[in-house]
Amino acid sequence: MPKRLQPCLCIVAALALSALSAVPAGARIVCDGAFMVTRQGRIFTPNCGDALIAKVAQSYGWKTTAAEVGDKPLTKVYVCQVLGGDIRLKEACAGYGPEQYAPGH
Repeated sequence: MPKRLQPCLCIVAALALSALSAVPAGARIVCDGAFMVTRQGRIFTPNCGDALIAKVAQSYGWKTTAAEVGDKPLTKVYVCQVLGGDIRLKEACAGYGPEQYAPGH
């Protein structure tokens, strides 16, 4: 490759990479509790549910993150079984809460 084309190729490659990594301003996920807010309405998503579970656990002093809750299913189960009585976790912990594994208690 000729030496004078190398700088041009580098500039084109840099522009292409920056265009690929650019995220539109409206692409950010906005959660309302366990639901993602969209133009069509609210939709339950695991990402928002995991974020809510982590937020509630942190409010009790637990050191957990949404990524940990999403990546480690047993963390989600444990948090939901211990803190599932909290009304904020009703949607996000459906199926894991205390009323599911210990009915009548």
